Amino acid sequence: MKQSYLIRLSPLWLAAALALGPTHATATAVAPDADPRAALEDAAGGEVFRLEAQLPRIKDPGIALLARARIAAARMDVVEARRLVDSYLAAAERSPAECALAWPIAADASFAAGDYAKAAQASHAWQTALADAGAKPEQQADALQMATLSEQLSHALAQKVTTYAPQSMTIVHDKVGLPRGGVIINGMAQDAVLDTGANLSVVSLSTARKLKLHMLDGAASVGSSSRQAVATRIGVADHLALAGLELDHVAFLVLDDDQLSMPVPGGYHIDAIVGFPVLRELQRIQFTSDGKLVPSRSTAANVPGNMRLAGSDLYVDVTLNDLPVAMHLDSGGSHSALSSRFAREHAALFKGLASQKDHVAGAGGARDRTSVMWPHVRVHIGDQQVEINGISVSLGDAGNVKEPNVLGGDILRAFDGWTIDFRRMQFDVGAPKTQTASTREAAVR
Repeated sequence: MKQSYLIRLSPLWLAAALALGPTHATATAVAPDADPRAALEDAAGGEVFRLEAQLPRIKDPGIALLARARIAAARMDVVEARRLVDSYLAAAERSPAECALAWPIAADASFAAGDYAKAAQASHAWQTALADAGAKPEQQADALQMATLSEQLSHALAQKVTTYAPQSMTIVHDKVGLPRGGVIINGMAQDAVLDTGANLSVVSLSTARKLKLHMLDGAASVGSSSRQAVATRIGVADHLALAGLELDHVAFLVLDDDQLSMPVPGGYHIDAIVGFPVLRELQRIQFTSDGKLVPSRSTAANVPGNMRLAGSDLYVDVTLNDLPVAMHLDSGGSHSALSSRFAREHAALFKGLASQKDHVAGAGGARDRTSVMWPHVRVHIGDQQVEINGISVSLGDAGNVKEPNVLGGDILRAFDGWTIDFRRMQFDVGAPKTQTASTREAAVR
């Protein structure tokens, strides 16, 4: 059995929100008898567009109200999302199980917006509802971890944009294919991975000390009952500058140095990661094929594009060999991959394919999983399409860590640049570089 080494920073993800939006042209077909509550839960794992398709079928007025709340959260309309959650809770005497469906929406929307005090309040209410509903302690872990981390973050001053005069900057792809660029933190230059998949920015403990971050009291862990947990502290930078953007009071997860060392051949280490809360303030960012990050201002659209927000995770509507797939946009992932759920739902596609073992390295350690290579896949994003030699499909969750479908750096680099417009919720790619690009080019073998 062949083995490969893959980089994924996914242990940094927090519990995702259950999000949906308006019907999209390529949304997955849904059976008429599909359970809307199950669809809400599945959306936590990234099936946001599938839930969109089911929205017109939802007959229960309470579930429909929650669906509207999730639509607002997916569009980053935090005020509307929380208003709809409040309306749901006030409309009738809700059972603990019903409350446990509502509170995660408010918690995730508030966290993504940086309103950590309200995120903590909603997370505690979520945990209480789960406990009252008789959920086991391990089932309450997601809510408890979000509440603990949100409480820590709420003690810091809110992140604030002080200046934004967009300027292009040079980026390079390192030995495992991750994009890196220079950032100024507290007046000191720092090399950092630019990671759309990180819910918060991250630094190693030694880097936090070098950059003179203010450490908050207490400790938390990043992970969940279904995702690998990593012990962490919170450090705050007084000032951060990136591509013409200047921010005050930027929060970082602070991990021990060894948690950011990846067990790949030849060694690999990360000192700093710039994540979603910073990158979204650039409004619109283009990664060009000649190694530039080009930011620009954007204006919100009335209807969101092909991208949705689940918690702080971005999902793009992608078509693979005519199958619509919601894929987590993760520039901090060296390669793209499809989940074990995708493998179960489309088992006939992979029958008879040879399996291999993947060594998945990330913050906090590594884990093994068994996968197959799905050959000759047409990747369609927006109005562009490229054919790739293959994409890895997991046959089982690595270390019981449930992973979404991931749109990583290998597929992104198969196109002539790519652009995220946070305000329009739109993801675009340039023309394909080649008609046959391998999604394994960024794997370290």
